[in-house]
Amino acid sequence: MNQPEMITPGLPPRRPMPPDVRERLRRRVLGGEAARVPLAAAAAVALLVAGGAVVVQSTGGGRDAVAPPASTTTRPNADGSPVTAVSPGATPDDAARCGFGAADVRFTLGLAGRRVLVATDDRFCELTHTTVSRNNPEVGPVGFAGGAASVLWRSGSGVLIGRVPAGTRQVRSTSGERTGREPMPVSLVGDLFVTPYTDPGMSVVFATPAGPVTAGLEPDGLPGPEWSTSWEELPPGDPDVARCLDRVLRDGATWVGDPLRWRPGAFSGPAADALLAIHDQAGTTAYCQFRDGLAFRAYERDASPRRGSSFEVHLVTGSEAEPDGAHVLLAGTVDAARVGGVEVTDPQGRTVPAAVRDGTFAVRLDHQPPLRSNPLDQGFQLSAFDREGRLVETVALG
Repeated sequence: MNQPEMITPGLPPRRPMPPDVRERLRRRVLGGEAARVPLAAAAAVALLVAGGAVVVQSTGGGRDAVAPPASTTTRPNADGSPVTAVSPGATPDDAARCGFGAADVRFTLGLAGRRVLVATDDRFCELTHTTVSRNNPEVGPVGFAGGAASVLWRSGSGVLIGRVPAGTRQVRSTSGERTGREPMPVSLVGDLFVTPYTDPGMSVVFATPAGPVTAGLEPDGLPGPEWSTSWEELPPGDPDVARCLDRVLRDGATWVGDPLRWRPGAFSGPAADALLAIHDQAGTTAYCQFRDGLAFRAYERDASPRRGSSFEVHLVTGSEAEPDGAHVLLAGTVDAARVGGVEVTDPQGRTVPAAVRDGTFAVRLDHQPPLRSNPLDQGFQLSAFDREGRLVETVALG
């Protein structure tokens, strides 16, 4: 599989941002002057201490402030709050990867699939399964809410970190779009608010002793790549598997377990839209979709697969965004002791051999008519062959 080259951007020598440029940027970000509005009913929020782990939890969208506490354990947060744990300092390895001195790191924020180190002088560093992203303090914060609050950084994966108005007890964020996540998850840790969601037209409400303060926040008005230096640090193993798991871990997937156990299986081929089967060496499989050589999406295996006696089809997907018509992607598992080859025949009678590896298979079928059938594999059939090329079985799918 062709791999994209990772570009490590080098920042040029920084010059102070001209006042007029900074003011234009601030006006783009600012959704209006600070205003007083009724605050929605606050949700009950608690700081739970369990087994030495401090976890921010809530039954709703608001977040109460918590001081950076004493914990080195990251645990899942049942209510979906972005920050799942806060740990003092950082591990020596994390600090070194970020280029920080161990004594410089105030605390580490745990989020799905990433850790954000918060260091002195508003320095930040994000670590994911495959990447490191560090802020450039010379760009500086962007104020909003009439200057009472500021955005300090947007990480390489899109986590927004900002400073709240003095005395803020709770923060609430809403989207300007129909996102299906209202209110938008946001955590308040010390004097920082943290959210991995940055929708156009979003607004933030801060509960302060003087009353609620609300302001619009337009992510498109924030600084771009100049705010960060990012590079790829791949863990041991296959790079495609690592990039795929990095994406699903950041999406909060709970099925991954130890990401270093996963290995590549069958790959559908070098087309722009391709499937890679992966397995954890213990019988669990998943399926990574790649677009233009980049990990785009990952799927768990289907709990109700289409099956024969020697195979299971765990994923069927497709797309019509092709100049030569639609295409369909299929992937699944085979009985490795019985099956050495797989062929898939489409409704037009065209047969395509599938890739088979380590008990998995994957195939792409091009030049399909518009994808109107449900399921997409309606009219397809799959044939399994043994290692000598003898037919084991043929099963109609769909």
